[in-house]
Amino acid sequence: MLKTFRNTFLLILLFGFSASAQCFTIESILADACGEPEGENEMVTIRVNTNLDINNLSFNWPNNNFLGWCSAPTITNQLNQTIISSCGFLLEPPGGIVPAGANLLVVSSTNVLINANSFEGLSDTLYIIYQCAGNTAGHFSNGANSPRTLQVSYVGSCIGDQTVSYIPTNLPGGDGGAIYYDTLGNGTYYNTGCNAPFPGLNPFWTFPEEICEEFGLIDLNTQLAGNATQGGTWSGDIENTNFFNPSGKYGTYAITYTLEDTSSCIGIADSTIVFTVDTVGMGRDTFETCDSIRQFGTLISTDTTIEIRVSSPNPFLCDSIVERFYKINTTNFEVNPDQITLNSGSSFNFELSDPTVPYELWSASGDTCFIPCNENEIAPADEAVYFIRTVDPSSGCEQMLTIQVNLNYNSSLNFPTVFTPNQDGRNDVYKLFGSDLAFVEFQIFSRWGELVYEGNTLSDFWDGTFKDRALESQLFLLKISASGKDGRRFDITEKIKLIR
Repeated sequence: MLKTFRNTFLLILLFGFSASAQCFTIESILADACGEPEGENEMVTIRVNTNLDINNLSFNWPNNNFLGWCSAPTITNQLNQTIISSCGFLLEPPGGIVPAGANLLVVSSTNVLINANSFEGLSDTLYIIYQCAGNTAGHFSNGANSPRTLQVSYVGSCIGDQTVSYIPTNLPGGDGGAIYYDTLGNGTYYNTGCNAPFPGLNPFWTFPEEICEEFGLIDLNTQLAGNATQGGTWSGDIENTNFFNPSGKYGTYAITYTLEDTSSCIGIADSTIVFTVDTVGMGRDTFETCDSIRQFGTLISTDTTIEIRVSSPNPFLCDSIVERFYKINTTNFEVNPDQITLNSGSSFNFELSDPTVPYELWSASGDTCFIPCNENEIAPADEAVYFIRTVDPSSGCEQMLTIQVNLNYNSSLNFPTVFTPNQDGRNDVYKLFGSDLAFVEFQIFSRWGELVYEGNTLSDFWDGTFKDRALESQLFLLKISASGKDGRRFDITEKIKLIR
């Protein structure tokens, strides 16, 4: 029967391997055990190269003391009863001797949970031994982010010390996290899915569910899981026995990896992965903006179509190509006049080329009419630039227009010679009169030369008092210094009269 497996294996660099392989080889560690307490459910698999007496075998755990070996025939029998659909068998080594060429499973406690780790799929005799009960805390300290080392030692007729290292935080998937070691001590992190890490025919391999036809030639052997059995055969849509070429393909495909072992009670194991080959996606869209936009280092100021390639972060997946039409909206309103010269004190009305367009108006002197402004008369007190911001109702685009206003000035200055501060409402204060003046200041002196008042604007006025006392009728001396916006100078010294 065809079996389909989907497995993901994370390849990580392993540290610190040294071995004298005459006695045995460490093949795998189930470091993040299924079942609680964790310290009673961890496992190590060993390939035995010569007859091995377990009484001479000891473990130096990364995070716990070694408690020696204890037989647990009842546990072994219960585990064997859970192997229903396959033909394997668990056996405690008779007399404590594991024969050469056998596979040995080391369990961290005789209190291992029967239902925590499945042995379904065991295809051969697997020797099993148990550390004596007593350690409930984990033996591997899975929370560490620095390398941890397991050392296995054997004292006997062969040399038997071996160490392997790993980084616990690299274990994938939580419970079931394990490390498989090849004969050179290189490790692969994977997850057992809470299956016991027993040896046997392992056809597991990985492949993306979707791949782009532009990806290129793939060596399928590189997709085998780290603990997969090597030497199998590939079938399906392949080239040169073990390559897949997605170029020119589109649709769904299936590839099978098959293993055969006449010494195994299963004989054949296979894994089929079904996947889809996709092509580069094409699309079109429109991007609207006002005036211009800078894209990919280019200033776009007219309607333009650009082909954009959107790369996928997953290297197996296709990129997407988008034909983007950049529509550049512009406004072309005008104002009349955009420059004008007036006599000082005059006003004018401007007109927009589209009288329905909303706008706002302001100048540096603070004249402001907010949008939607309904005023178009300008009566400038000084030369200024007026700004008109229009908003196109159809596109929302803005346009800035300006009106330069120049003025013809005709400065003047008048001063009375008499005033009567008698509170009759007529001529009660003394002040100057003028127009188009850029600067003015004046002083009033008594006939003894004492300054009784001074002002520096046309708005300033004297009420005929000095030091909070109303002065009697008399003559005063007025001095004026002023300049007009047209450049005219006024320097005046005159007598004025206060009458009570």
